[in-house]
Amino acid sequence: MKRILIGVSLILFLISCFESGEETQKKEENKQTLYLTTLYLVRQSGNCIKTNTSLTSNNQFCSRRPLGVCTVDQLIVTQSEVNVILNEVKTIQTKTVDCQESIFQSGVLLSKTTTTAEIDTLKSQYTFRVVESCELEGFQVANGTRFANFSEIQWLESVRGKIAKAAKTISVNVFLPQAYRDRANSCLNLEFKDWEKDLAQGNNENKILVEITHP
Repeated sequence: MKRILIGVSLILFLISCFESGEETQKKEENKQTLYLTTLYLVRQSGNCIKTNTSLTSNNQFCSRRPLGVCTVDQLIVTQSEVNVILNEVKTIQTKTVDCQESIFQSGVLLSKTTTTAEIDTLKSQYTFRVVESCELEGFQVANGTRFANFSEIQWLESVRGKIAKAAKTISVNVFLPQAYRDRANSCLNLEFKDWEKDLAQGNNENKILVEITHP
C-alpha cells in the first residue's frame, strides 16, 4: 500500500510538473506572439521622408513607406532580387506571349545588382527619416489625387506593376502601330486583374502617387 501511495504521489508530482511546464511554455509563446505583433505594427507605422542632399531645391520626397523600409535599402537591388525579377518575367513571357512588348517597355529586363560603389554613393546622397504622416509635414496632394498606400507601392514597383504600367502606356499611344496597342490590351486583359489595371492607370495618370516632392 505504501509503495502504491508513493507511486501515485510520484505520478501526480510529475503531472503537476508537466502541467506547470506547459503553462509556462504557453505564457512564453503568448508573450513572444505579443512582442512580434507589436514589432510588426511598429515597423508598419509612420511615413517616410527621403532627402536628396545633392539637390538645392525640391529635395524632399514623402511616401507611405513605413518605418520598417524607410532606409537606403529601398534604393538598393540585390542579386537575389534580380534573380526573382528575371524568374517572374520568364513566367509572364511563357504564360502571356502578348506581353512581350510591354515587358521590354517596362525596363524590368535592365534590372541589375547595385554595386558596392553605388551603395556608398546612395548612402552619402540620401537621408531618411520617419514621420507620423506626410500631410503633417506639409506634403499635400491635389484634389483627385492621392498617395499610394504601402501595399500599392509594393505592387507598382514589382515586375507585374511595371509591366502593367507599360502595357497601359502602349495601349493608349496613338503613334504606335495598332498591332502593338492590340497586343498591349491583350496582355492587360489576359494577365492582369481589374484592380491591377486600375492601379496601373491611376499611377500612369498621376492620380495615385508613390511619393511627392515638398512644395
